[in-house]
Amino acid sequence: MQFLKSVICAGSLLVSSAAMAGPILIINGANQTTEVDTTSALTDNLKALHEAVGNTVTIVNDLLGDLSAYSQIWDVRFFNAAALDSSEQNAYSDYLVNGGGLFLMGENHYFMERNNSVLSLIASLGGGDLGFNSCSDGTQVVHAPFTGPNDVSEVNYAMSGCFNNKGSGQWITSRADGSVGSGIAFAAGSLTNAMAGALTTILDVNFMMNDFDLPNSQQLTKNLIAFVGEQTENPSNPVPAPASVLILATGLAALRLRRR
Repeated sequence: MQFLKSVICAGSLLVSSAAMAGPILIINGANQTTEVDTTSALTDNLKALHEAVGNTVTIVNDLLGDLSAYSQIWDVRFFNAAALDSSEQNAYSDYLVNGGGLFLMGENHYFMERNNSVLSLIASLGGGDLGFNSCSDGTQVVHAPFTGPNDVSEVNYAMSGCFNNKGSGQWITSRADGSVGSGIAFAAGSLTNAMAGALTTILDVNFMMNDFDLPNSQQLTKNLIAFVGEQTENPSNPVPAPASVLILATGLAALRLRRR
C-alpha cells in the first residue's frame, strides 16, 4: 500500500510539473528602455525563475506578430515609450480571448503613458474602470493565493503606483485597509470580454529585480509565476489525464505484488 501511495504521489507531481511547464515570452523593450540596468536585472531574474520551474523562455524587445505559440506573455516594459497602442491592445485582447496568460508591468506616476494604456486595455476587456492613484507605497499586504506556495505576507515596494479599485479582479497586494493596491489579478472567468484568459499587473518594476525587499519580493514573483501557470493551458505540452496516472500506478503496484 505504501508503494502504491508513493507511485500515485509521484504521478501527481508529474502532472503538476507538466501543467506548469510551457513556452514563455518575455517582452522587455531593451532597445527602448530608459533604465538599462533595471531592465537587464528584472529580465535576468524573471527568466531564471521561469526556467527553475521548467518553462522555456524567449526574450524579445517588442510585441510579436503571432503570439499563439506562447502559453504566457510577460510584458515587463514599464517606460512611457512602451505605452500600448491600439494594435498592441487588440493583439493582447485576442491572445486573452484564446486563453492566454498575460502579465503587464506598470509603474508610478512618472510613467503615466504606459499606465494609462494598461488601464485602457483592462477596461476594454471588461475588468472595470480601475483608476490610478499616485500612492508611492510603501509596504502592502499580499493577498491569497499569492501568499503561497512560497510564504510571503507583505512586500515593501520602492515607489509604486496604485489602482483605485480592483474592478472584477482580486488584489495581489494592497494597503491593509484595501483602499488602494499596486497589484491586481484577473483569473480566468474574470474578464467579461476575455473569459478564457488570465491577466495580472503590478505597478512597480523594482520588486522583480531580485534586489529590493528580499526575500519577500522574490517570493511574490515566484507566486505570480505559479498563479499564471495554473491559470493557463499549454496545448503544445499536453498534461497526462489523472486516470492515466492512476492506471499506471495500479499497474506498477500489481507488478510489485506479483514479484513477491
